[in-house]
Amino acid sequence: MIKLIALLSTVFINLFAGIILLGTSDKQFKNRFFLSLFFFDSFILFTGHFLSFNEVWHTFKYFDFLFITSIVAFYPFYYLYLYSAFNMNFIKAKFIVHFIPAIVIGLVMLIISYTASWNEYYEYMQNNLNGTPLKNTTSKILSYLYKGSRAFHLIQIVIYNFLAIRFILKARKQMNNLFSNLDKYQLKYFYIANISFIICMSVPGVFVTILGRKPINTDIISYLVLCSLFTLLYIILAIVGLKQIPAKINISSKEDKTENKISLSNIEADFDLNEIHQNLMNYFDKKKPWLQPDLNIWDVSKNIGSNRTYVSKVINEEIGCNFNQFVNGYRIEEAKKLLTKTPLIPISEISELSGFGSVNSFIRIFKASELCTPNQYRM
Repeated sequence: MIKLIALLSTVFINLFAGIILLGTSDKQFKNRFFLSLFFFDSFILFTGHFLSFNEVWHTFKYFDFLFITSIVAFYPFYYLYLYSAFNMNFIKAKFIVHFIPAIVIGLVMLIISYTASWNEYYEYMQNNLNGTPLKNTTSKILSYLYKGSRAFHLIQIVIYNFLAIRFILKARKQMNNLFSNLDKYQLKYFYIANISFIICMSVPGVFVTILGRKPINTDIISYLVLCSLFTLLYIILAIVGLKQIPAKINISSKEDKTENKISLSNIEADFDLNEIHQNLMNYFDKKKPWLQPDLNIWDVSKNIGSNRTYVSKVINEEIGCNFNQFVNGYRIEEAKKLLTKTPLIPISEISELSGFGSVNSFIRIFKASELCTPNQYRM
């Protein structure tokens, strides 16, 4: 009974979260749609575990191909979600390649499991869960197919952990070079939550692939710990997914890709970086664009008659910081003036007058810069 409730909680969370995310997704929140696909894939995966661990094998025989497909599609769906979380442009044709192994393995399992007799399938499941010996050819083929898919999944764990963590860190750096108000487009715990999720989900995957499902099936404590961990991780991921707001601008637009192909030598030959630097400083000194909370590097580039690549190069290499730090530096100086000249103005108003997107981000950034809070600075 405890095993039943533990695994059903994970199944329910994935189904419920998938429905909520799908129902609240739209053109602006495409990330919720792709995350819902991941949750539905996980729902199929844990439904399969529920049927097999509880020995509902007559039903599982016709569900097995979906189960094995969901295993191999698990990380591709998650990787697809990460791209959408930042409004990164992805090429559909290239992403289909990620799902080809899942489709092929699923189709092969569909054919073999449907044509296998019940005795053959029963023998395969006994071997899968309890380690009993295999005697007939079909059950051996089913076992080899399952173990082969788990071995392939082990390779996926290594590859997609690397790709996902590298992408998250790269996206974080890129966001700092594009937007001045990051609180709007990325949650404070987005990176920690997602890196923790993919690592924590990988450990049981490696364990099951190497040792099989027998140790978990026979150890109620391990079973409960894993189910509780999975349920908690999925709840956190669903909350983060619902709160995450993708950037309104397509971060990897065709314009940016074209710009990035230009070599630095061509930039220096065709454009006077010193002139861009001077135009940038004049624009910030005279127009005070940092007072706009949603200021981004494309707006700045347009107003000084340049483009993102050149402006980013000037800020990164000539000034020595990223775009976010550059803009917030002006906001901090503005806030310091207001704190000194207007001691009665509330901190929330100073935050707004300085161009910060929220009071929390103002206090956090101010403290990191000045090593004290705005109220302490005012004293």
